[in-house]
Amino acid sequence: MSSTLLDLKHPCSKNWLIHLHYVRREFETCKSVIHEELARLNGNSEYANYILALVLRSEGRMQESLDRLQVCHELEPMNANTVNQIARSLFLLGRHRLAVDAYQKAQLLSDDSDSETHYNMGMCYLFMKDLDKAKEHMSLSLQARVSYDAFEILAQISLAKDNIPEAISVYEKALKTFPENPALLSSVGILYMKVGKDQLSFMKLGSALAYDPTSPKALVAIASMIQTYEDYDFALAKYKIAMQKIPDSSSLWNNIGMCFFGKRKFVAAISCLKRACYLSPFDWKILHNLGLVHLHMQQYASAFHFLTAAINLKPDQSQNFVLLAVAISHLESAEQVRLSYEQALRLNATASGTIHPFLLYINYAISMFNHKFKDEAIEKLQAAEKLALEGDTVFDDEIRDILHRLKSALKINDEKTKLEDTDIRNTREKEDAQVQRKRFARSGQESLDLDQAQLQDSTEDLV
Repeated sequence: MSSTLLDLKHPCSKNWLIHLHYVRREFETCKSVIHEELARLNGNSEYANYILALVLRSEGRMQESLDRLQVCHELEPMNANTVNQIARSLFLLGRHRLAVDAYQKAQLLSDDSDSETHYNMGMCYLFMKDLDKAKEHMSLSLQARVSYDAFEILAQISLAKDNIPEAISVYEKALKTFPENPALLSSVGILYMKVGKDQLSFMKLGSALAYDPTSPKALVAIASMIQTYEDYDFALAKYKIAMQKIPDSSSLWNNIGMCFFGKRKFVAAISCLKRACYLSPFDWKILHNLGLVHLHMQQYASAFHFLTAAINLKPDQSQNFVLLAVAISHLESAEQVRLSYEQALRLNATASGTIHPFLLYINYAISMFNHKFKDEAIEKLQAAEKLALEGDTVFDDEIRDILHRLKSALKINDEKTKLEDTDIRNTREKEDAQVQRKRFARSGQESLDLDQAQLQDSTEDLV
């Protein structure tokens, strides 16, 4: 009888019961037993405090969990596992510098540094924007044990440094270990698409779909690629499948909207783009596309509204100012048109310029002609012709026809000018759309994002 009582008073006598309830996820019962044990032992049970800390963390009570782990550390200062858990709690609380210090202490207490410790330290450095240290620890993590997550973070670090070739190299190395991973195949396929290697991209994305036919990342990426070749029905079929997995993706709704725009179903396009805007109200690309579609519907005030919002969010994109100038031109504000085109020319002269200067000057000349500034129109037309002669770009018949009509209009009298003025306005809208249409169909990477955007970014996530 006395022996039994002594056994029951042992500090570890109910550890088995605490463990049993914990692994069964019977947390309320587990906490009840723990509190009884802590009351009996005056709080001096390391295991009870440790399990209580894990339960509190699972409930989102991070600070209380950290306090319990500190008690465990005081009771057993040489326990490396407890220090690792303290570091994890600090990481979840956003105290990354302290978390790194705790992980380093855990490394000193343990015989060897495991893969998980290096991975967690790499994540801490990543959140502290120390990309070099993060890369170093992710590499050490891979040396200890190969894991998909470490490869993914290494690739993201390379992308954060704008080093796409290095990111592709990381993914290709990962595919040697995980050749049937659809997420890896989708990611590397999207990167190949960004660098213009469409054949390789199509191959990788096709492999991803072979292993997982409903992979939303691969579906959206391959559909956006086909969308650039104006096969809108095929793209919409793929988007429909992806919609079952990611119904709240702004990138996906943006792409669907631009498919309808390509099919000249403007009301459906606006409906989809407004859904995308609702899901991601601060995405300038969606606002740009809304402005573009409203221009085609001759709703110039609405186009002005969306394009102005896009410019406020992304003031360094020349294409926003070009479309804004077209919208303002129809609202009869010649001076504002001139200012918009001048700003577009300044921005387009930088490395990030995305519109051919020839097209910019042609649009500028047409706008000046429509506002009766013939001298300026001739000046801009001459600048466009000079660029056409200097470059080796081949323009399609429609743009050449616009150029011919503009030349003819500038040489005729005022009576006939009114007739040509209407023709040029109609032609100009069509030309502006063709310049921009393919540029702003976002490829979905959630962030991609796709971002990813980018959601996919559309670089990003845009195609």
